[in-house]
Amino acid sequence: MRRANAVQVFLQNYNNDYGYDLVVADESATVQDYLDALNQAIEEYSFTRGRNKILSCRGCDLCCAERAPLTAIDLYNINDYLKVCDESLQKTLDRIGYIMVNGPAVDITLRRGEDERCIFLGRKNGLCTIYSARPLVCQTFICCPSSTKAARLREIIVNYGEDELVRQWLWQAVELGYPPGFHEGFRPKINLKDWKPNGFSAKRNYREVKIKEISPPNLWKQLYKQG
Repeated sequence: MRRANAVQVFLQNYNNDYGYDLVVADESATVQDYLDALNQAIEEYSFTRGRNKILSCRGCDLCCAERAPLTAIDLYNINDYLKVCDESLQKTLDRIGYIMVNGPAVDITLRRGEDERCIFLGRKNGLCTIYSARPLVCQTFICCPSSTKAARLREIIVNYGEDELVRQWLWQAVELGYPPGFHEGFRPKINLKDWKPNGFSAKRNYREVKIKEISPPNLWKQLYKQG
């Protein structure tokens, strides 16, 4: 159930283009509160779309050809939606993800088809086939202007979430005694010790991830407006 007003998203005019800004009004606000507020804003506001001059994103698949980093919680949500149980993280990522390694760096994204579109995009109608379970990065990309602090919050959530997915992927490989499998690599030099636990660790739901716990103090000071 949505917690009203824990995160507040409002329409903002940026040089005659309409985008959004946000504030956090509750110290215990979670990433799910943030997602709920953004999704409600998408339904209620007429944003200025930067790529396709339309009021609604429905049927527009331009962003579905872009890199879509995944979080560990995204995988839980997608597997729950698809009713996939007892599958190793490696097997899940081989099925719906794409793992690219460059030296010590790892990038895990949503898999795309031969046409370079997301595998979950309905090719005939341009609609997402897992819309209610779509990844965080998809929910938060609105193709409109936003404030610096709103963009920074999104960046931190996506990066921390993907970092935890990489950590879990490497940890599970160590536990099961096999080398981590990746789909593309250049001089791979990955080490579990490089990936430390963060605010997403041991969390299976975005309601468990507190915005305050993952925000740097200077960003939190900008975000939090006590109600």
